[in-house]
Order: sequence, then C-alpha cells, then structure tokens
Amino acid sequence: MVEIIVWIELVISNIPLPILEVWGRFSFLLGSIISIFAFTGFTFRNGKTFRISREVWNWNLTSFYWFLITFVTIFLTGYLGSSIVLIPGAQTLESLKDLSVFLCLNFFGYPALLAVPFAYGLSDLIEGVPPEFLWDWLPGYFINPSLFWISYQMIGKSPDFRKFRIWVYYFLFVLLFLFLEPFLWGYLCSEQFGAEISYHTVSSALLFTTGITWILAPFVMLVTFPLVRRYGLFWAEVPGQMKEVTLSEPQTIWKSGPKEFDNLQTESDLRSGISLQLFIVTPFVCLVLILVGVTAYITLKNAEQSAFQMVEVLHRQWSKNISLSLDRYLSSIPATNNEIRDISGFEKVLDDSKVNSQGRVFLLDEQLYPLASLSSEFRKSRLLETVRVELKKLGNDINTSEKRFSFAVVTKKPLSRDNWNAMVTIYVHPNLKEKTYLITLFPYSFYLSGVITGNSESAMVFAWAILLSLILAAVLAEFVTRPVLSFAKASKSLARGDWNYPVDESMIAELKDLSEAFRFMSSELKQSFERVEESQRLVMETNSNLEEKIGQRTEALIESNRSLVEMIETKEKILIDLHNTQTQLLMSEKLAALGQFAAGITHELNTPLGAITSSVRAMSEILKNDITDLPVFLESLNLSEREDFRYLLHLSVSFGSRNSGLLNRAEKKERLGILNSHQIENPEEIIEDLTSLGILQLDEPLLKVLKKPRSGIILQNVLILGGLYRLVYVVQTATEKASHVINALKHYLHTDRLETETKFQNVHIPTEIDSILTLYQAKIKNDVEIIKFYSTSDYCLVERDKLNQVWINIINNALQAMDYRGKLIISVTSDTNSVITSIQDSGKGIAPEIRDKIFLPFFTTKKHGEGIGLGLDICKQIVEKMKGRIEFSSDDHGTEFRVYLPKVVEGERV
Repeated sequence: MVEIIVWIELVISNIPLPILEVWGRFSFLLGSIISIFAFTGFTFRNGKTFRISREVWNWNLTSFYWFLITFVTIFLTGYLGSSIVLIPGAQTLESLKDLSVFLCLNFFGYPALLAVPFAYGLSDLIEGVPPEFLWDWLPGYFINPSLFWISYQMIGKSPDFRKFRIWVYYFLFVLLFLFLEPFLWGYLCSEQFGAEISYHTVSSALLFTTGITWILAPFVMLVTFPLVRRYGLFWAEVPGQMKEVTLSEPQTIWKSGPKEFDNLQTESDLRSGISLQLFIVTPFVCLVLILVGVTAYITLKNAEQSAFQMVEVLHRQWSKNISLSLDRYLSSIPATNNEIRDISGFEKVLDDSKVNSQGRVFLLDEQLYPLASLSSEFRKSRLLETVRVELKKLGNDINTSEKRFSFAVVTKKPLSRDNWNAMVTIYVHPNLKEKTYLITLFPYSFYLSGVITGNSESAMVFAWAILLSLILAAVLAEFVTRPVLSFAKASKSLARGDWNYPVDESMIAELKDLSEAFRFMSSELKQSFERVEESQRLVMETNSNLEEKIGQRTEALIESNRSLVEMIETKEKILIDLHNTQTQLLMSEKLAALGQFAAGITHELNTPLGAITSSVRAMSEILKNDITDLPVFLESLNLSEREDFRYLLHLSVSFGSRNSGLLNRAEKKERLGILNSHQIENPEEIIEDLTSLGILQLDEPLLKVLKKPRSGIILQNVLILGGLYRLVYVVQTATEKASHVINALKHYLHTDRLETETKFQNVHIPTEIDSILTLYQAKIKNDVEIIKFYSTSDYCLVERDKLNQVWINIINNALQAMDYRGKLIISVTSDTNSVITSIQDSGKGIAPEIRDKIFLPFFTTKKHGEGIGLGLDICKQIVEKMKGRIEFSSDDHGTEFRVYLPKVVEGERV
C-alpha cells in the first residue's frame, strides 16, 4: 500500500501546481452547482429518460427512519475507520464512511442526502478535527455528498450490479468522482496546509482512500441490496413515497412502488403530507439537540477562555523566571570588553528554567539570530525558523515590553498542523553588548488539550443525544399515533358498513376519551342508518303512489308549456309588427322632411340651371356670328400685332371671378382721363371693351398697346374670345352650385342596408350636419344666421341614416320655433367618453307646463298637417338605442338640445 500511495503522490507532484489549483477551483464551482440541484430536490430523471424534473417526497416516519439509519451508519463507520491507521498520514479505512454514504444514498434517496452533511461534521469533530476547520470545510460537507448524488441519479432506481448497464453507469460515475472530489478537498484544505501540501498530499491520500471505496462498493452492494429490498426499505419500491414531476406543470411522471415504472395510477390508501409521527418527532429532537449543543458550546467556550488566560500568566511567569536566572548567570561571569563570548551556559540556564516538556524558549540577538535555546531543540529547527519569520513580520512591535502572537507550523509527513502561542520580551544586561529577545512558546495542544478532548467528547455526547432522542421520539410517536391510525381504519370500516370494527385502547386520557366518543358515534350512526333504511322503505312505498300523480302533473306541465310557446310566438310577431311600424314612421318623417325641402331645393336648382341656359345661348350666338371671321383677322396681323393680341387675350382670360361691367361713374371718368392723357383714340369704346373683359387696371404696358393704330380692332376680336371664356366660367360656377345641392340630397337619401338590418358605422357628426344644412339653404340663407363651433374630430359608432333623421327633426323644430328668423348655434365637442352635439335656437322657448311631455308619443304643438307628434319620441329611441342620451334646456330666449353619443376609441374604428 505504501508503494501505491507513493506512486500516486509522484504522479500528482509531476502536474504543475497552478494547473492543480485551477482544477481545484473548478471542482469547487462545479460541485457547488451540483449541490444546489441535489439539496433543492431536482433530479435529472424523468420517468425512464434523463431530463430535469423535481422530486416530491412523502415526509412520514419512513423518511425519518432512513435519515436515522444514514446518520448512525456514517457515524459508526467514520469512527471505526478513523481508529485503524494502515499508513501514517493516510487513514485508509476512512473509505468505510464514504462506502456507507454511497450505499445509504442509493438505498434511501433524498432523506439520506440530508443526513450526510451533519453526520460528516459530527464524525470529524469526534475524530479530533478542530472546530474552526469545520467552518472552513463546511461547503465540502455539502458538496461531497452531492457528488455521491450523481450515482443516485444514474443507478438509484435499480442499483443491481448483476446488470451490465449498471456497471457502465457506475464506471462513468467513478471517473467523474475521482476527477473532482480529491482536488475539491485540496482546494478546501489549502487555507490550513498550503497549496502544495494540500494538492500533493491530501489529494493523493483521498485518491487512494476513495479508490478503495469504489473497489469495495459493487461487491458490498450485491450483498446488501437484496436484504434492503426484502425488508421493504428500498426507496423506489415503497408505494407513494416519492414521485417525479415536470417543471412546467404538476404532472406526475413516475411514482415509487413495487412496479418500478408502471404505477401512475392513484392509490386511495396512500397518505400524503407530513405525518403525525414526524410532526411529533421533529420538535422533540430539535429541542434535545439545541439544549445539548448550547450547553456543550458554552462549557467549551468558557474552558477555552480560561486556558488562554492561564497560558498568558504562564508566559509572563516563565519569562520573568528566565530573566532572573540570566541576570544571576551573567552577573557571576566576568565580562571582557562588555561581551560574553561563551554563551554555552545560556542553554543550561534555559534548561533549568523549563516549566513543561512541551514548552519552548529561544534567546535571539538584535538581528534575530539564535543565541540559545533548550538543549533538546535543534539550532535550525523548523519551529525556530518559523518564529524568526513571524518576528520579522511584527517589525517594531517586538520592541515593546512584551508582545504575544500566534502562528501555525505545517509538516508534510506526517501531515500535521501545530498551532503555537508565543510571547516575546526584551532582555537587557550590562554584560551583553546589545539587547536580546526572549521568546517563550507553548503549543495549543498543551493548554487546550482538555478543550480538544472536550470537543471530541461533546461531539460523542451530541451524537448519542441525537441517537437516543431519535429513538425515544420514534417510540413516543408510535405510541401516540397508533391509536390515531386505528381510528382512521375504523372510520374506513364504518364507511364500508362494518359497524363492529374494534378500536384500540390507549393509556393517554385524551385518546381514551376519543376512542369512547368514536364507539358512541359508531353506535349512533348504526341506529341512524337503521332509521334511514326504514325511511327508505316507506319512501319506496310512497313512490308507487306518487308515480301516477307525477304522470298527471307532467301532462299538465306539457300543456302549459305548449301554451307558453304559443304566447312567445305571438309576442315575437307583435315585436316584428312594432319594428315595421317604427320603420314606417321613420320613413314618414323622412318623406315629410323631403316635402319641406322640395320648394327650396327646386329654387336652388332653377337658379344655376337658368344661368347655364342663358350662357349656352350666348355662346351659341358668338360661335355662329363672330368666330368664323377670326381666322382671317389673325392672318392679317403682323408679328407685333400678334403679340399685342396674345397679351390682351391673356389679360382677358386671367380675370378669374372678377365681375365685369360694374364701374361706377367716378371710376369710369378716372379711366377716361387716363386714356385721353395718353391720346388714345375712341376712349369710351376702349373703356367699355376693357370693362367687358374684366380688365380694370390701366398699367403702362396696357396703355402702350392701346396707343397703337389697330388696337381697337384687336381689342374687339379679343372681346369675342374673352366673352366665350367668361360664359364658360359662368356655366362652371352654376354647375358646381347645382352639384353641391344634389350631393347633399343624395347624402341624406343614401342608405347601404336593408330596412330590417342594423349597421353601425363610424360617423363624423360635423360632416352630416353640414349636408343637412345644405338642404335647408333656401329657407335659411336670408333671415337665419348659422353659427357653427366644431371643436372635435372624434367619430361616433352609430347608425348614420337614423342619426341624420334626429338632426333633421331637431333642426326643423328649431327653425319652426324661430319662424325661420334668428340665430341657430350648432356646436360639436367631446369629453372623455362622448361626442356632445348642441343645437340652440333663438326662438321663444318651450312653455314650462309642456316640457315634461315633449318626448311623449303623439304629443305635438304644431298646426294640423305639420306633424303627428312622433318626431322627438323617435329621436329619443334612436339615441338611446345607440347607447347615448338626449337632453334639453329651454327659457324665454330659446331652446337648446344636447345629444351625447359614445365616442370611438382610437384604434377601434370600423
């Protein structure tokens, strides 16, 4: 075995230390990630495939037993392995503890994983590991079992090494474990022992011990696995103990049970949740552990403080005794030139003043070179060199009267780390040339041996306390829960009709009262069921008499149902008739409005049509009488005259909408004076022709043309073409006016649906009102002032045709109320939810006594033949159907109607 571990150390030492340090840090990082997955209940299994899911365990007394067995097994095997040392510095039988972790984790699953970190720490504390080391190694106590958890993921459902597939998974797991775990502990131990010793010695020893573990594991598993299955302790075969669920939804993929992968069915007899046994056990065990742990911690902490105080006093007394002894010795020796050359007597003085075999003392000169030490101490010992290094680190602090410091000395073979408590004092004597330093040292093991032993014994007591409290708690839980389980079984028997199932007695008064109450309840239920059976018999007899009555009642109900159906059909017909009547009334109102529009529309169309007729007649005369001579005239013009003709023609066709022939006498006299001042012939004829062409400004270029001899003839021919253009302009203007009236009428009459349909659409209210006002133009253009305020561009989702009928009724009522004279103010605004349309007239208002009646059907104040009183009633129905409302206010100065309609939200237009 020595040769094997030496070979392993040789192989590891040939790997560069920086590479080992990087690999150790990587092992720590990867192990931390794996431990997070392991301890949070994740699994890489999902049914028969490998993928991430979660384990959901049933925390009952079985889980508690698995935790207890794992804890005890690791504790015992760790204690046994640490007591057998095969090779100095390497406890080979430590592999027993790792072997028990491997077996328990694969046999008992997640509860065993939770027990491992606590068992590891307690086992190391019993073996004598300092408590401060446990804190530094705490991550390792969680990462190490997480690496074993990998084997649980690979072979945990069937760790049967009689199968070749299990050997393949096992081999892969061992390779991964050996590549990670030894170097993980090398990284964790580097703080205490240094990187070189940790990676070369500790990692090598772990490779050796874990190698023994993985050689033994398959054979031990072959022996123990059948026994675990026989006693029903294998986690994968305990019904309902664990299930694997997906992460996306709580869907069960696999449940533990006798049939390994074919048990997705639900077992009604399985209990779920935390059992009463575990609920009783857990607080009891926690209380015992807290009491024992706190007591041990306070006791050991006080002992440690007392030991530190004792060693401080011992340092001071020993240094004082040595100084007195040196004074006597140096005073008895005559000095030559104030220098003592023979210092061999110093060692005798130090040996005589020795107070303990474990204590050490050094006398150093001012340059920290050794002058003397105990005769048993080598001059160049590792301890002396470490003391000199620590003193150099302290610097000027050693020049005080006394200075205490601590340090550690690490040895590779055998692997150890000794902590020392030291105190340095300055010793000065006249016979010495320079001051010297007196250093006294005590190892921690000297004055903390009792504390260290106490730590180990406290850990042992703690372990026994855990074990006994677990056993006692389990017995107590079983004693309490057995009657409760008996009640549960008896309840199920009652549900099946078994009234004589026995209920176990209990020594606990409360449970005894519960059993008596249960038996009383069983008796009462039995009597109640007997009474129910008797009632059922009577009900059956009564049912035979009721069947005939029920038949008769059923026939009556069928007849009533038939009558109800006929009533519903009649009501539907009435509703259809009402709808048709309303449609006809709307059409009547629409036709009545068209009758009122007819005269105005006729006048609005006759005026432009007359202008078109007269203009066409004049154009025909011009084309017939004058246009035929125009080509001959144009051929007679020279180049300059043609330019003058083109110039005048351009002026005549550029007059736009200017009126011709509208000069007053003063303007005409002013222009004649201008022509006479420029000596232009026939000025009056020239003025008439220019006015007919619409040329009213006499600028310099025009006067220059008019001075020419043939300007009058040219102007007359230009008048022919200019007249034609002017007549065309008249026709165009008249056509546009007629088209505007026709479009407004078409917009009012247009409908794109059947009368029985209801079609809502986005409507811009100002556009609809402007079209309706166009139809009233003939009646309102002279005596009615229309004032419009359109301050919104929002749309409403309404029925356009019906809404236009509302505007016509309201506007028509307003005009009639004003007798077609006054102001009509129309405003369209909006608020958060509605578009608000206001129509206000300047009439005499509505009398107060009839304001409550204006929306009643057939109520009217108009003369006979002007209306039937359905206008405002229909308007109100239309607006309310469109989820709006109509309001009004009236006084002696007029009436205002306001219509609120829902506004189309941005992005919802249809």
